Amino acid sequence: MLAAELVGHIVVFGIRGVARRVVRQLSTTGHRIVVVAPGATQVERDELERWDVDYLAGSAQSVDTLRAARVCEALAVMCVTPDDLINIEVALLVREMSTQVRVVVQMGNASVAQALRPLVMPGAVYDAAELATTSIVEAALGRTTHRVALGGQDFLVSSFVSSGHGTFRSLWGDMTPVAAARAGGGPIVSCPSRDLPVAVGDRVTMMGTPEEFAAIGVHPVPEAATRPNRPWRRRAREALAAVNHLLDRPFRVTFAVLAVLGVISVAVLMGHYREPDGTTMTLLDAVYFTAETIATVGFGDFYFRDQTPGLRIWAIVITLLGATLITIVTALLTNTLVTRSLAQSLGRQRVTGMRGHIVVVGLGQVGSRVALQLHESGYEVAVIDGGQGRRFTPRMQAVGLPVLIGDPTLRETQLAAGVHRAAGLAVLTDDDLTNIEIGLAVRGLVGERRFPIVMRIFGRDLARVLAAVSDTWKPRSIAELAAPWFIGAALGMEVVGTFYVGSSPYMAARLHIRRGSGFDGLLVDDFRVHTRVAAIQRADGGPLEFPPGRQARLNAGDVAYVVGHYEDLFEVLAHG
Repeated sequence: MLAAELVGHIVVFGIRGVARRVVRQLSTTGHRIVVVAPGATQVERDELERWDVDYLAGSAQSVDTLRAARVCEALAVMCVTPDDLINIEVALLVREMSTQVRVVVQMGNASVAQALRPLVMPGAVYDAAELATTSIVEAALGRTTHRVALGGQDFLVSSFVSSGHGTFRSLWGDMTPVAAARAGGGPIVSCPSRDLPVAVGDRVTMMGTPEEFAAIGVHPVPEAATRPNRPWRRRAREALAAVNHLLDRPFRVTFAVLAVLGVISVAVLMGHYREPDGTTMTLLDAVYFTAETIATVGFGDFYFRDQTPGLRIWAIVITLLGATLITIVTALLTNTLVTRSLAQSLGRQRVTGMRGHIVVVGLGQVGSRVALQLHESGYEVAVIDGGQGRRFTPRMQAVGLPVLIGDPTLRETQLAAGVHRAAGLAVLTDDDLTNIEIGLAVRGLVGERRFPIVMRIFGRDLARVLAAVSDTWKPRSIAELAAPWFIGAALGMEVVGTFYVGSSPYMAARLHIRRGSGFDGLLVDDFRVHTRVAAIQRADGGPLEFPPGRQARLNAGDVAYVVGHYEDLFEVLAHG
């Protein structure tokens, strides 16, 4: 039973998936959390108890349950169940009961989310799949650069290896240090001081404008991409390979026999055919006559009545044999085209004309968004699905993306998608074990070639262990990428970007400085350790200050743009 004086708390509807990650992170902020779910398991209840989170069993769609959770007195209400319809109903009921409480909603349908946003204000509507897509695309492409806009100014967050000795300040001036990791390994130092020594080989992550990166001689990978520009000879070889695969062996054998028959016929005609005036056939005449005879059209241009018996017998042979072979070739070609069409409809074709493409495994909410974003960025994409994502298949086919239906853990399916010729792989099924199995299989298929393998992994500890196995393995948790946006909206901090530094999730956020808060009057130099104020937009509307000086002071009405590991930032928010 919840206390009657409960006020200023956060109510979370949902206990699994993104909701679990949200609750776990919120429990560290010092706010009282109430989880509402109809049927939590004993394991889940024990987990909530360890996190010091209250649990209320009941239907989220019941007004009595909403009243029991005291949603009208709450700081925020978060609707993060896996069911969009339940989330909509709860959000509207809460808004009817209170016009002041912040309502944060998870919504997978983009059009519904757009219509719902004005109704839940103050609050936010997010799609977890959409929030995670950009980070997954960057990992699949092997990028270490992320774009983020702060106060209308474009910034880049880029990781690279230091080529010199010195401090952050001496090597890179006033650019913002986000993270540093020693060359020999060890923990990542989050938002280090500009006076921290850096050695050759250390991996650093910096934030700055594109012009600042250009000034220090670092040229991050551009955001926009173009389709691979392959030489015409290579394109021709790939086209021939595709045609060769399309035509099966019986067709190739029959066509080869027909071609040999044609060559023999041309040779016989040029050597033995004689006109009444004694002239012989030219090469063009011989080819023309052979083609019309085999095709059984016989325009009557040439006559065999006055030729030698042997040549007349040859004419009979070529007519009968040619007509038979033409019939067989036509039948085989028709069968091949029909089979190919059925294979495409069922998703069982092979990808033969792609090289250097990205393979996406798992055609769900996340997989479909990743595939489309890669395609829109100019990359060639092939999709493998086990059959669960059929409702997204028409969207893929509409933009020309091949979808192969089959078991993605099998080597045959991976070869059919051209994984061994691909430039990257994104494994995005809903099952962690399946994703790991596919990752291991592909790792064995591509050998020692550097090949980014992005795996959707829910378990945070499992993702950390996998990232340590190989620097080409890039585990990404949808819940971990999406949770900061939901939590930030609930606590009044607007997230503007999430990205990974190594295997650690970071974020950039917009923080409004309110009068009387813990941030009002705070010096930038006194901001909590492991986080950093990257820029300040003053209340008077002046130009964006970046980077702000150590003695810059935050005042009521200002907007501070902060960056750091998201757990550190939420701790900052809790203390402020």
